Amino acid sequence: MRGLAVLHIVINHAFPLSNTSAFFFPEGFPVYGPDVAPQLCRVGGLDLMGSGSLGFFFIISGYVLVIGYAQRTLRPGATLQESMHGAPEGSPCEDGEGASGLPVLNAMAFLQGRFARLAPMYYLTSVLAVLVPAPVTAYQVTPIRTVLMLTGTSTWFFGDPFLVTLWTVQVMFFFYLCFPALAPRIQRVPPRQLRSLAMGMYVFQVVTYVGGYFLFDGLGVAMPWMRIRNFPPMRLPVFVMGMCCAMQRLHALHARSEGRPSPADSWVRPGRFCCGLLHPATGLAIVWVAVMLAFSLAYYMCHQMRTPARFTLEVALPILYYEWVYAATDPDQAASPVVRFFQSRPMTWIGEVSMCTYMTHFLLVAWWTRLVGLLPFWAPLALPLVSLLVGWFVTHFVEIPLGGLLRP
Repeated sequence: MRGLAVLHIVINHAFPLSNTSAFFFPEGFPVYGPDVAPQLCRVGGLDLMGSGSLGFFFIISGYVLVIGYAQRTLRPGATLQESMHGAPEGSPCEDGEGASGLPVLNAMAFLQGRFARLAPMYYLTSVLAVLVPAPVTAYQVTPIRTVLMLTGTSTWFFGDPFLVTLWTVQVMFFFYLCFPALAPRIQRVPPRQLRSLAMGMYVFQVVTYVGGYFLFDGLGVAMPWMRIRNFPPMRLPVFVMGMCCAMQRLHALHARSEGRPSPADSWVRPGRFCCGLLHPATGLAIVWVAVMLAFSLAYYMCHQMRTPARFTLEVALPILYYEWVYAATDPDQAASPVVRFFQSRPMTWIGEVSMCTYMTHFLLVAWWTRLVGLLPFWAPLALPLVSLLVGWFVTHFVEIPLGGLLRP
């Protein structure tokens, strides 16, 4: 599923810099009516609304971390030392367990592992963006911007990294910082309340996202929706939704293995789609495609719809992604064609190289525009293939070797 989200974003980034509109309209943009100025509402803009998949990416990240690190019951650390390094030396249980017999997640080792995963490509692509600048990456290099890039805090001050798409990496590392404290607390949420907590996080992010937008807009901040969406704490509720989804799935799997009914069923049941003819995973995929096409069409009909469409999708879609991830990981839905697609070898491979593919793809776009200016109309088809090949190469020959040196 992560591979789908990354591919959606990669393909979408090629459209604004490609000559796709000229392919459909060689005479230029048509407009609504002879008296309407072209800048008011022109037709022909192409955008697949890739930003709408950012919530998908964040929810999957929360889900994967819980599955990887929190399947064993944890407890919050009683002290800072215990939180960072497990049980203190000489304590009753020096293997990381306290008197309760429950382990504390070693935050330092966890963060070192996460840093080793992100740092090599984050710093490499940032340096390349400076050494080989292009019009879409031509940010001024100043001492302050350099310090913010090196510390991964550009988005905390409503700025951009040297490679603009790396804002998501800075947001992700904030999630990682929070995870050791969040995981044991999410584990203690009663199974039947996990979905309610996720819904609470969803409503909270809607309120803060919309409220922050109007606040920034009133203060005259340029591109207020981007500044709000890039601010790490604003995205944390979506990450927590992913954690809740994973805990809900783990509880359901345990109940299934013990022959008990699931303590927290999904709101989306098979009967909700085509009188029960479709699995929820399939039905939600159809809904996702339909929503993306509808908003892409809205932008196509009027270019001024682009920002409202992207804003609406980023705010509204996380709850759909929550249900979709929960449905796609249900063993009873393994026969769904969508689930089989996600579990296929090509999609599994794309998921394995997705992080490096994402981190390098905008560099490829930037350098391509540096060479030829406006990209050819077929660029959105070529870019994903080239990005995947580059992503595979740097995953195996840069990220994995360097990450191995940095891991504890």
